[in-house]
Amino acid sequence: MDLVGVAEIAEMLGVSKQVVANWRGRKGGFPAPTATLKAGPVWTREAITAWAVSQGIAVRQEEEVTSIEAEVRRPASVAALMNMKGGVGKSTLTANIGWHASYNRGMRVLLVDLDPQFNLSQYILGVEGYERLVSDDDDTIETLFRHEPGEGPADIRDLIREVHGWNDGSCLHLVPASLDLAWSMRLALERAHVLRDALDEVRDGYDLIIIDCAPTESILSTATYFAADWILVPVKPEFLSAIGLPLLLKSITEFENTHRTEMTPQIAGIVFNDVSDRVEHDRSRRFVRDTATRHAIPVFRNEINHSDSYPAGARQGKPIFLTDNARSTRKEELERVGDEFLGSIGL
Repeated sequence: MDLVGVAEIAEMLGVSKQVVANWRGRKGGFPAPTATLKAGPVWTREAITAWAVSQGIAVRQEEEVTSIEAEVRRPASVAALMNMKGGVGKSTLTANIGWHASYNRGMRVLLVDLDPQFNLSQYILGVEGYERLVSDDDDTIETLFRHEPGEGPADIRDLIREVHGWNDGSCLHLVPASLDLAWSMRLALERAHVLRDALDEVRDGYDLIIIDCAPTESILSTATYFAADWILVPVKPEFLSAIGLPLLLKSITEFENTHRTEMTPQIAGIVFNDVSDRVEHDRSRRFVRDTATRHAIPVFRNEINHSDSYPAGARQGKPIFLTDNARSTRKEELERVGDEFLGSIGL
């Protein structure tokens, strides 16, 4: 019998020992130990492999296994959720993927709210938490773009809210937004690079940074293209939501043509969000898939169905998989989308 302990499991799955301990407590269905020795619990390699495969977690081959402790952490991947049409559930998906990456996958995650409507900030902080932030007149991301004569740029570390942290080192942090962001954008035409520069200062402290973007073409779009490595496009399969996709592609092309020396973020994929069974949805799906095929953009295999548990989670400041009375099928599909997204950007 091939037995493995926590350290060997960490090496097999390419994570830290703390993440394995995290999965034991948080991941449903993690195998029970075959035995508990003085040195700690042990499992059969076969049981761990079967569980990892069921969760979509890659298992390293024997020759690939190296201690995770000896590996140098790479800087965070920066991904943006964008669509040039509002109402596609972008902020809700950003919040839930951020929660999934930190809570279920043991990552250090920073969420950046780059939308003057600040829906992501309210979701993560909760309504009362966001009201306290506003009443205390705390700085938000708009201070990065505000330019005061004689003053240097704001330090993004002063804007980060450490919302959740766990004893394995995983965390969920937030740079919140406010309505002031819309005003600052009117005065920031030459400051599109400041978000990239600010995130570069903190990338070593995270595994994943996710930017929730405004649904309009503006200086914020340009700031996102400077800062992001990847773009995930949520599309609600309705006509008015689907037409945001070609507008986004046009916006990216304009950035490429204007900033030829800059790296343009790669589209990780399109994910159908807030799906329901309607004829209009089928027509919009075909439109999106045809557009994606013409531009060689992947469409995610997994998708998010409509669920009233998402707004319920937003009120509680929780992801759907920790929300009271959420159906297990809805929780599982969010985790599948989260894993597909993380895999698409190499995490």
